[in-house]
Amino acid sequence: MSAKKNFPDWDSFYKETDVKEMPWYEQNLDADLADQINSMNLKEGKFLDLGTGPGTQAIELAKLGFESIGADISKHAISKAQELSSAATFLVDDILNSSFADDEFDFILDRGCFHVFEPSLREKYLNQIKRILRYDGILFLKVMSKEEKTLPGEEGPYKFSEQDVLDAFEKDFQILSIKPTVYYGTMNPPPKAIFATIKQKS
Repeated sequence: MSAKKNFPDWDSFYKETDVKEMPWYEQNLDADLADQINSMNLKEGKFLDLGTGPGTQAIELAKLGFESIGADISKHAISKAQELSSAATFLVDDILNSSFADDEFDFILDRGCFHVFEPSLREKYLNQIKRILRYDGILFLKVMSKEEKTLPGEEGPYKFSEQDVLDAFEKDFQILSIKPTVYYGTMNPPPKAIFATIKQKS
Protein backbone atom coordinates (compact mmCIF):
# COMPACT_ATOMS: atom_id res chain seq x y z
CA MET A 1 0.00 0.00 0.00
CA SER A 2 1.27 3.49 -0.87
CA ALA A 3 2.55 5.61 1.99
CA LYS A 4 0.26 8.43 3.05
CA LYS A 5 1.06 11.68 1.28
CA ASN A 6 0.77 15.20 2.61
CA PHE A 7 -1.21 17.56 0.41
CA PRO A 8 -1.72 21.28 0.94
CA ASP A 9 -4.80 22.78 2.49
CA TRP A 10 -6.64 23.27 -0.78
CA ASP A 11 -8.55 26.37 0.27
CA SER A 12 -5.38 28.14 1.38
CA PHE A 13 -3.65 27.00 -1.79
CA TYR A 14 -6.33 28.49 -4.03
CA LYS A 15 -6.44 31.66 -1.95
CA GLU A 16 -2.71 32.27 -2.26
CA THR A 17 -1.94 30.96 -5.78
CA ASP A 18 -2.74 32.31 -9.23
CA VAL A 19 -4.77 29.53 -10.86
CA LYS A 20 -2.92 30.02 -14.16
CA GLU A 21 0.30 28.96 -12.41
CA MET A 22 -1.12 25.69 -11.08
CA PRO A 23 0.25 22.51 -12.68
CA TRP A 24 -3.21 21.31 -13.74
CA TYR A 25 -4.40 24.61 -15.23
CA GLU A 26 -5.65 23.96 -18.78
CA GLN A 27 -7.66 26.66 -20.51
CA ASN A 28 -9.03 24.36 -23.20
CA LEU A 29 -11.18 21.30 -22.66
CA ASP A 30 -8.97 18.34 -21.79
CA ALA A 31 -8.06 16.80 -25.14
CA ASP A 32 -8.79 13.23 -24.01
CA LEU A 33 -12.23 14.24 -22.77
CA ALA A 34 -12.92 16.16 -25.98
CA ASP A 35 -12.01 13.09 -28.05
CA GLN A 36 -14.38 10.90 -26.03
CA ILE A 37 -17.24 13.37 -26.22
CA ASN A 38 -16.82 13.46 -29.98
CA SER A 39 -16.41 9.71 -30.46
CA MET A 40 -19.40 8.94 -28.25
CA ASN A 41 -21.43 11.70 -29.91
CA LEU A 42 -22.42 13.22 -26.59
CA LYS A 43 -24.53 16.35 -27.03
CA GLU A 44 -26.46 17.00 -23.84
CA GLY A 45 -26.86 16.01 -20.21
CA LYS A 46 -25.84 17.11 -16.74
CA PHE A 47 -22.07 17.14 -16.32
CA LEU A 48 -20.14 17.44 -13.04
CA ASP A 49 -16.58 18.74 -13.18
CA LEU A 50 -15.37 17.21 -9.94
CA GLY A 51 -12.63 19.21 -8.24
CA THR A 52 -13.17 21.99 -10.73
CA GLY A 53 -10.33 24.14 -9.37
CA PRO A 54 -9.74 26.86 -11.98
CA GLY A 55 -13.18 26.14 -13.46
CA THR A 56 -12.03 26.02 -17.06
CA GLN A 57 -13.26 22.49 -17.75
CA ALA A 58 -16.75 23.24 -16.46
CA ILE A 59 -16.88 26.39 -18.57
CA GLU A 60 -15.81 24.57 -21.73
CA LEU A 61 -18.39 21.85 -21.10
CA ALA A 62 -21.09 24.51 -20.77
CA LYS A 63 -20.01 25.95 -24.11
CA LEU A 64 -20.65 22.55 -25.67
CA GLY A 65 -24.24 22.64 -24.46
CA PHE A 66 -24.07 20.51 -21.34
CA GLU A 67 -25.70 21.55 -18.08
CA SER A 68 -22.36 22.04 -16.36
CA ILE A 69 -21.67 22.05 -12.64
CA GLY A 70 -18.19 22.71 -11.27
CA ALA A 71 -17.64 21.57 -7.69
CA ASP A 72 -14.65 21.94 -5.42
CA ILE A 73 -13.88 21.62 -1.73
CA SER A 74 -12.19 25.04 -1.80
CA LYS A 75 -14.46 28.05 -1.49
CA HIS A 76 -11.68 30.25 -2.87
CA ALA A 77 -11.42 28.07 -5.96
CA ILE A 78 -15.17 28.39 -6.48
CA SER A 79 -15.08 32.14 -5.94
CA LYS A 80 -12.36 32.55 -8.56
CA ALA A 81 -14.17 30.26 -11.01
CA GLN A 82 -17.41 32.23 -10.61
CA GLU A 83 -15.56 35.37 -11.64
CA LEU A 84 -14.52 33.76 -14.92
CA SER A 85 -17.92 32.86 -16.32
CA SER A 86 -21.58 32.46 -15.50
CA ALA A 87 -21.99 29.78 -18.19
CA ALA A 88 -21.41 27.03 -15.63
CA THR A 89 -22.70 26.72 -12.08
CA PHE A 90 -20.00 26.57 -9.40
CA LEU A 91 -20.61 25.06 -5.95
CA VAL A 92 -18.57 24.15 -2.88
CA ASP A 93 -18.84 20.40 -2.27
CA ASP A 94 -16.76 17.63 -0.70
CA ILE A 95 -17.07 14.49 -2.80
CA LEU A 96 -16.40 12.30 0.24
CA ASN A 97 -19.48 13.79 1.92
CA SER A 98 -21.29 15.13 -1.11
CA SER A 99 -24.53 17.06 -0.85
CA PHE A 100 -25.50 16.25 -4.44
CA ALA A 101 -28.68 14.25 -4.93
CA ASP A 102 -28.83 10.58 -5.82
CA ASP A 103 -28.60 9.94 -9.58
CA GLU A 104 -28.03 13.63 -10.27
CA PHE A 105 -25.45 13.46 -13.06
CA ASP A 106 -25.25 11.90 -16.50
CA PHE A 107 -21.49 12.48 -16.66
CA ILE A 108 -18.65 13.18 -14.24
CA LEU A 109 -15.17 14.42 -15.06
CA ASP A 110 -12.45 13.72 -12.50
CA ARG A 111 -9.04 14.91 -13.65
CA GLY A 112 -7.52 15.47 -10.25
CA CYS A 113 -9.53 14.18 -7.27
CA PHE A 114 -9.28 10.40 -7.07
CA HIS A 115 -5.50 10.37 -7.20
CA VAL A 116 -5.12 12.61 -4.13
CA PHE A 117 -7.15 10.34 -1.85
CA GLU A 118 -5.19 7.93 0.29
CA PRO A 119 -6.17 4.28 -0.18
CA SER A 120 -8.34 4.18 2.93
CA LEU A 121 -10.63 6.89 1.48
CA ARG A 122 -11.11 5.46 -1.99
CA GLU A 123 -14.08 3.25 -1.14
CA LYS A 124 -15.87 6.29 0.27
CA TYR A 125 -15.15 8.13 -2.97
CA LEU A 126 -16.45 5.22 -5.06
CA ASN A 127 -19.64 4.99 -3.01
CA GLN A 128 -20.36 8.66 -3.59
CA ILE A 129 -19.67 8.42 -7.32
CA LYS A 130 -22.04 5.44 -7.55
CA ARG A 131 -24.68 7.40 -5.65
CA ILE A 132 -24.65 10.67 -7.60
CA LEU A 133 -24.02 9.18 -11.07
CA ARG A 134 -27.13 7.98 -12.86
CA TYR A 135 -27.43 4.37 -13.99
CA ASP A 136 -25.53 4.02 -17.27
CA GLY A 137 -23.85 7.36 -16.54
CA ILE A 138 -20.21 7.89 -17.47
CA LEU A 139 -17.21 8.81 -15.33
CA PHE A 140 -14.25 10.25 -17.22
CA LEU A 141 -11.22 9.69 -15.00
CA LYS A 142 -7.66 10.98 -15.34
CA VAL A 143 -5.01 9.94 -12.81
CA MET A 144 -1.24 10.22 -12.58
CA SER A 145 0.55 7.25 -14.12
CA LYS A 146 3.19 5.08 -12.49
CA GLU A 147 5.10 5.68 -15.72
CA GLU A 148 5.64 9.27 -14.64
CA LYS A 149 9.27 9.32 -13.50
CA THR A 150 10.16 13.02 -13.48
CA LEU A 151 8.19 13.71 -10.30
CA PRO A 152 9.84 12.12 -7.25
CA GLY A 153 7.71 9.48 -5.58
CA GLU A 154 6.98 11.63 -2.57
CA GLU A 155 5.81 14.56 -4.70
CA GLY A 156 2.51 14.95 -6.46
CA PRO A 157 -0.51 12.66 -6.33
CA TYR A 158 -0.68 8.91 -5.95
CA LYS A 159 0.32 7.10 -9.13
CA PHE A 160 -1.62 4.31 -10.84
CA SER A 161 -1.12 1.62 -13.44
CA GLU A 162 -3.93 0.67 -15.78
CA GLN A 163 -4.41 -2.48 -13.70
CA ASP A 164 -4.72 -0.36 -10.54
CA VAL A 165 -7.57 1.56 -12.13
CA LEU A 166 -9.25 -1.66 -13.24
CA ASP A 167 -8.90 -3.14 -9.76
CA ALA A 168 -10.44 -0.05 -8.16
CA PHE A 169 -13.43 0.32 -10.47
CA GLU A 170 -14.33 -2.91 -12.25
CA LYS A 171 -16.43 -4.38 -9.41
CA ASP A 172 -19.15 -1.75 -9.73
CA PHE A 173 -18.37 -0.14 -13.06
CA GLN A 174 -17.73 -1.16 -16.66
CA ILE A 175 -14.42 0.09 -18.07
CA LEU A 176 -15.23 1.21 -21.61
CA SER A 177 -11.71 2.32 -22.43
CA ILE A 178 -8.40 3.02 -20.74
CA LYS A 179 -5.21 4.44 -22.21
CA PRO A 180 -1.90 6.13 -21.39
CA THR A 181 -1.84 9.88 -21.93
CA VAL A 182 -0.53 13.05 -20.29
CA TYR A 183 -1.77 15.81 -18.00
CA TYR A 184 -2.31 18.86 -20.14
CA GLY A 185 -1.40 21.87 -18.03
CA THR A 186 1.48 24.17 -17.20
CA MET A 187 4.23 21.58 -16.64
CA ASN A 188 6.83 20.90 -19.35
CA PRO A 189 7.05 18.10 -20.20
CA PRO A 190 3.48 17.23 -19.25
CA PRO A 191 3.30 14.45 -16.63
CA LYS A 192 2.27 10.99 -17.77
CA ALA A 193 -1.28 10.00 -16.94
CA ILE A 194 -3.97 7.37 -17.48
CA PHE A 195 -7.37 8.29 -18.90
CA ALA A 196 -10.32 5.94 -18.44
CA THR A 197 -13.92 6.06 -19.58
CA ILE A 198 -15.99 4.24 -16.98
CA LYS A 199 -19.71 3.38 -17.11
CA GLN A 200 -21.99 2.97 -14.14
CA LYS A 201 -23.42 -0.53 -14.15
CA SER A 202 -27.21 -0.68 -14.35
